[in-house]
Amino acid sequence: MNTPADFAPWLGVFETLRVIDGKPLFFAEHQAELARAMEALGLKTGFDFERARTELPRLSGRWRWIVKPGDTRTLFTEGTIPPADPVALSVSPVRVGSANWDARFKTVSYLSHAQAWTMASTPEVVLLNEHGHVASAARGNLFWRRKDRVCTPAHEAGCRCGVVRAFVLGRLEVEIGHFPLSHLQEAEEIFLTSSIRGIASVNALPGCALADFSTANKLRAAYEEAIVVQLEVQP
Repeated sequence: MNTPADFAPWLGVFETLRVIDGKPLFFAEHQAELARAMEALGLKTGFDFERARTELPRLSGRWRWIVKPGDTRTLFTEGTIPPADPVALSVSPVRVGSANWDARFKTVSYLSHAQAWTMASTPEVVLLNEHGHVASAARGNLFWRRKDRVCTPAHEAGCRCGVVRAFVLGRLEVEIGHFPLSHLQEAEEIFLTSSIRGIASVNALPGCALADFSTANKLRAAYEEAIVVQLEVQP
């Protein structure tokens, strides 16, 4: 009889970094996120990511790290990064498990998120967990503002910690918790975070009229400044 070690296509984690002219952004932060996911899944690697960084082509695009049992690889894909224009959201019928590895970490078992995004009628989609609480977007994390109160789901609700999410948490006072969909629908402002797109505002959600992007605009400006600093200090 085969054991999980013989055939384990589900057992692996990844990180995706944005690269500008051969310079990966938030390199150390992505290493820390990868290490957290590897520890949770019991994975190890001796791969030299620092050396791999020096071998990147002087191009812009996405750099993906993939760690599986006995196999670590990286893949660079050249391409332009889509602008962080406001996007519409819908709510997916797909649910994620709040305690599931594939919800809390970037695992190669990515089917629920991919299914939600593929089925959606909007560019992005909200995922709820088994309790009906907001977990994340299909390809990023969620923040929303109600008056002066900024909120985001807890990691324990079924979201990834995320590099850009951490950037926002380091610059705003944010309430982290378990929130029903109605709490999100009462927001005056909603925005998404991801390592590729950065910080993107939301301009539509069923049951919620959105026209204020002020918080996201300020954060986006700070994020772009941080990118400039990183590009200046890297050789």
